[in-house]
Amino acid sequence: MGKPDNRRPDLTSNPHLVEIWEVTAELTCVTGCHVGGSKDVLEIGGIDNPIVRHPLTQRPYLPGSSLKGKFRSLLEAADGKGVNGEPCGCAQPTCRVCRYFGPHRKPRHTLNPTRFLFRDAFLTPASQDILETAYEQMGLFFAEEKFENTINRNTHVATNPRVQERVPAGATFNFVLGVRVYQGDDKALIRSTIQEMVSMVEHDALGGGGSRGSGQIRLDHLRIRVVWPDVP
Repeated sequence: MGKPDNRRPDLTSNPHLVEIWEVTAELTCVTGCHVGGSKDVLEIGGIDNPIVRHPLTQRPYLPGSSLKGKFRSLLEAADGKGVNGEPCGCAQPTCRVCRYFGPHRKPRHTLNPTRFLFRDAFLTPASQDILETAYEQMGLFFAEEKFENTINRNTHVATNPRVQERVPAGATFNFVLGVRVYQGDDKALIRSTIQEMVSMVEHDALGGGGSRGSGQIRLDHLRIRVVWPDVP
């Protein structure tokens, strides 16, 4: 008979899921917000840069992929991660980016499942009512049209006019982030990381045109609660 294996189990290879959290907030567009969508038909005089819309209701929403990309890039910037413009893929256990968001292009690693699950953010009922009323009374298609152009440095004449769609300032969305907590995870670090990312995104911009006034957002009523296992 061989000697018994008294080594401690490798928690990074097969940890137990211990909790699932739900992080919620009300996301407010302080300025007009442009998260770009696709344009199926090219029209003369039409919108150059449409926003993302729900395919059935045509109401704007914020895709979870866009939210995840913004939060991840800001955390990478704060931690000095990423090489040559690529997302971080170091897969080191001490890397917050790789542990919480997953290592870029490394499906085989020892950090296990991604911790952060960003949900699509949909309009709050109050904003739905406001935008639908604006559509019925003024013809605004649940968005505003922002006109931009380029200034010729020699003649000081505006050229290359273009139209960009934006969700109007004041519109609110339901922000939801799921968090998977595994055995060995530092819960205090996860909480502080979430709060740090929220602070950073409020001082940055979401979507396109951030350097031209678009994309300033605010996350109000931030709440972090355990949703699994059920608390009696």
